[in-house]
Parts: sequence; structure tokens; C-alpha cells
Amino acid sequence: MKYQKLFEPFSIGRMRLKNRIVMGPMGTSLCDERSTPTQRFIDYYEERAKGGAGLVIVEHAYPQKLGIKSERSAGLWDWDTLPAWKATVEAIHRHGAQAAIEIGHLGRCTDYPSSIGEKAMAPSAVRCPVAQVPTRAVGTEEIEAYKSDYLNAVRLARAAGFDAVELHFANGYFLAEWISGRSNKRTDRYGGTFDNRVRFALELTELVRREVGPDYPLLARLASREVNGGRGIEESRVFAKLLEAAGVDCLDINAGSPSEYDWEFPSYFQPQGFLLEDIERIRRSVSIPVIGGGRITEPQMAECALLDGRLDLISINRGLIADPAWPAKVRSGREEQIRRCVGCTCCINEKERRKGIVCTVNPFVGRERELAILRADAEKRILVVGGGPAGLQAAVVAARQGHRVSLVEQERQLGGMVRAAGVPPMKWDILSLIPALAAEAEALGVKIRTNCRVEPDRIAPGAYDLVVLATGQEPFFPCLWENDGSLRETTAVALLNGESWCGERVALIGGGMVGCECAEFLSEYGKKVTLFEMKEGLAQDAYWNIRDQLLQRMKKYEVRAVTGAAATAVRKRSIVCMENEAERSYGPFDTMVSAVGLREAATMEGRLRERGIRCVVIRQKEGASGIQRTLTAAVETMLALKNKKIEHFHSKKK
Repeated sequence: MKYQKLFEPFSIGRMRLKNRIVMGPMGTSLCDERSTPTQRFIDYYEERAKGGAGLVIVEHAYPQKLGIKSERSAGLWDWDTLPAWKATVEAIHRHGAQAAIEIGHLGRCTDYPSSIGEKAMAPSAVRCPVAQVPTRAVGTEEIEAYKSDYLNAVRLARAAGFDAVELHFANGYFLAEWISGRSNKRTDRYGGTFDNRVRFALELTELVRREVGPDYPLLARLASREVNGGRGIEESRVFAKLLEAAGVDCLDINAGSPSEYDWEFPSYFQPQGFLLEDIERIRRSVSIPVIGGGRITEPQMAECALLDGRLDLISINRGLIADPAWPAKVRSGREEQIRRCVGCTCCINEKERRKGIVCTVNPFVGRERELAILRADAEKRILVVGGGPAGLQAAVVAARQGHRVSLVEQERQLGGMVRAAGVPPMKWDILSLIPALAAEAEALGVKIRTNCRVEPDRIAPGAYDLVVLATGQEPFFPCLWENDGSLRETTAVALLNGESWCGERVALIGGGMVGCECAEFLSEYGKKVTLFEMKEGLAQDAYWNIRDQLLQRMKKYEVRAVTGAAATAVRKRSIVCMENEAERSYGPFDTMVSAVGLREAATMEGRLRERGIRCVVIRQKEGASGIQRTLTAAVETMLALKNKKIEHFHSKKK
């Protein structure tokens, strides 16, 4: 086996793991309004265990309702939820994985208390820099009540059958707030000095150890540092030793707090393995095992980190949201089929709005039962036109249903719009989706041809039972009421794909995420870019944490942004805008680049139907990221065929 260290058994106390791969705790918002695990919740965790992880640490569960993110957060205070928790553990155990659960509290980092007329509770009345909700300092009585509620949660977790519990001292949440001088401003025995700041955490740890006895595995999640000021790596090393002395069997290391979100929930702006140095330094300070990762998606990086002794167990975390079969694929030598996490943070940013976790590259997340792929009653011949993510995903689903599938793409490369999306600086990870989909399709027997244009007149009636049109979207130019043709014109997509180029002075029309990324891309080549956006803000279609970093990078490159200005004309190499009902001219420029959006590409649907050839068009729905919409539409379209005879299926635009 290629990755022997990854699949070497390992023990944490009495808990024996079949390998060293850990799924760390990540919120899903898949509980019901009473914070009770639902069937979707259970299915989600079962799928990750089925995929081969040795240890599944179930998401942050709360001993008090005041500390939850939302009503769909996981609650561990009500014993009426015990059957649902037992079902969760049984589902994980069914596939040979061990089950742990993280227990904590959001403290000042949740706006839920405000929704019920309460203030968030914290060591001190210092508001969270992100949530910024009214916050109060807890008194001594509340500290003791929290300890009691925490022990109740531990008892409930053990009764459910969890093999271990994990104390949550990370992410700048309630227990971490006591440890950091940045958030703990108390002057009693729980604040001021380092010894006082860690007192509550150590008291709680010792209480839990006494509750569970000497042999039950006890884990602790610890942030290695608060990057923008607060607890540093050296304080964390000392605290790690104190946790070991208090009875913790294993440390689970991450980093950051709401003030350094890209360390807490790293996006593609963070390099893979960015946290390994911190993890290694903490591991040298203790004699107990250490779990860690830091946006690791590559099997070779995971194996090397273990072989080098930098940690004992590797946490793949969001990589297992993107592809729960990551461990199984690595073990069987199918690494090329892994759908890697692309660091887009869709899973973090969309779960509350979408009432459950979603993933850009995995449309099945949180819908494992609803979108189960079943074998078709009869094999059909299917032609998929379009080798972007929609076409490839449709081909994979059809092949898994048992059909004979061919896919054609008119370009020399597969990928569609994803090829352009992966060109801006720091976004190369997104390109991994296309070879993974292609490898999966080919392994299922799909015949893929590139550089092949389909003409409806050349498709013989009866050659295929169904033609699936997945031609996606295309860029377009803004509609200006006057254009004297003095500027060279192109699109952001054409530039990113290397199909065109620009002069030294660029007018970029459209300040959404694509426009901003293109502006950064061109600035790296020394181009002087002026970005025009009719709205008041830039990159409003990007997640806030991505937007912040992108705008910082644009500022570094001195991209000029003109917002609240609608471009209306091109005159003598200048862009004329309407600002506050008055004309204003900017320029001169050499090139005008359009980044105003995409529209559905023309399809051959009508021509095929005229010839009696049955077809269906994959059309996107509104939702999270463009790729997420595309993949979801492809899956839903192909699964809809299971309940309809293909020969009578006709797509209707919604």
C-alpha cells in the first residue's frame, strides 16, 4: 500500500482507531428547531464513516441553549434527544469508525441570544469583533452552573455511546475566551495573570476527567494562536502541557478566532498545510498524541506529515465534506478521483441560510438520502454534450444508474467556465474538480471525446435514447447607449483563458467577484486597472471573508475602483459614467474588459426536438456558488429521469 502510515492503526487511550485519518468537528445546521439530530444529520455522519475515516468527531454540541449558533445547532442538554444521538453513534459505528463529540459554547460569538432578548455571555463584557452583539460578563454562580450543565452534556454523550468527548478550547468561543487576555478582562481569580486565565478551563477539564473515570478517552481542541494579538504559540504550548496534566489524552490543534477568520476557517488564500509548523511545536511540548491538519487535501502531504513525526493523526475535515470517500479512494489507489476541498468556504457561509450544510464541489452533502443514485430499470444510450462540471456530473450520475454514456466537448480541454475560475491568483485549487470528475466518469465507463463539436443534423434519430445538453453559460458585453469603437474590447473570461489580451490601461466593467479577481490578475502583470461598478460595494457576490482578502489584495496592487457609477458610453478612448445623475468621464484607456456576468448559452434543444431526438437541458437554479448550482442542477436533472421514462421526458424551463 502506498500510504502505509495513514492507514496504520492507532490508539487514544483505550480507543482503537483503524487508521490515522480524523474527521474534525464542523457545524452542519442539520438538526431540527429543537437542536435535535435529524435523519439528514445521521445520514451525513454515516456517509463520512462509510468513506473510511478512523475517527469521526461530531460537530460542536452545546450544553446550554444560550450558547448555540442557531436553533439548528446540536444540543446536548435535553435527555429527550438521547435516541437521536444513539442513532448517530450507531450509524458511525456501523462502518468501523470510532465516534467522538465536541462539547462547548459560543460565548460572545453568537447572535442567537439577541434573537430571544438576551445578552451573549462571556468572561467579560467585550463584544465579538464579528458578531458585535450585546455581551455581559458572567458571575461566579453562572460559572458553576455552566460546569454543571457541561457535566450533564458529557453524561448524555456517554449514554449515547460516544467513544470519546472533546472539550472545545478553540475558535475564540466561550472556553477559549477565558484563556485569552484579548477577551478576558476580569480582575478576579479567573482573570489578569496567565494562571488565572486558564483556571476555569483546567477546573472544567479536571471535573470531566473525574466524571468519566481514568480510562475514558478525553480530547481537547486547542487553537495554537490568535494571530492578530492575544494568545500566542508559546502560551499555547504551556497550556497544552497543563491540559495533559489535567487528564487530557489527546490534543486536536487548529488556530484563529473571529478576529483572524482565515486561520479559523481557512480559504484558498491560505496555503495547504499552513498550520503544520504550529502543530509540530505543540507536539514537542507534550507526550500525548496530537491531531492536526490545516487545509490538507493531498494524500502525499498527509502521509509526509505523519512520517516526519509532526503529528500523530491527520484531520482532513472539510476535505471529507467535499469527498467523504477520501480515505477509501486513497487506500485503493484512486487519488485522482478525489473531489478536493477548494477552500471556497461555501460550507461555512451557506449552512444557516440554506438550512443545512452545502458544498461547492459535492452536491450530495446534507442530501445523502434524498439524492441517492439508484440503478435504472433498463440500460439506455445517453449522449452528454458539454464537458464542464454540469456535463461531467451528469455523465457520472447516468453511468452510476447503469446507462451507456458518451460525453463530447468542443474545446480541447474539459472544464468549461471552471478553467477561467481557476486562473486568478490563489484559486488554482478549484481546477482539481475537473480531472477528478473526468477520472470518476472514465472509471465508470463513460467515453469522453474533446475537440469534438456536435451538430444536430449529424445525430441520427435512434442513435441515442437521450441527449443531455450541458452547454452552461457564456459571458456577454454590457449594453452601452453609445460606443464609438475607440477601445479594444474583450471579456474577463477570455482574458483569464488566454484567448485575448489587453493594453496597459484597462477599464474593467463590472465589480463583482469575477471583475475583482480579473483586476487582481491583470495587476500582477503591471496593468493599470480601473474597475467600474454600478453598486456601491465591490465583490458583493463573494462571501465576506473572501471579499475582505480580495479587496486587500486589490488595494495592494493599487486597483482604482469607481463605485456607484453606471458605465453608459465609450468616447474617444474614455468611459463615460452616470454618477448622481451627472456624466463623468474617465480615461484614456486601451482596452475595455467586460465582467458584467454570464447568461445561459444557446443550446441545440429546438433543432434536436425538430428532428425527433429526445433531449433535456441542464438549467441552473439560484443558490450558493455557480459551481454548486451547476452540479446540483446536473444531479437533480439526471435523478428526475428515474421517475420518468426517458423517451417521454421533456425539459421545461422553470
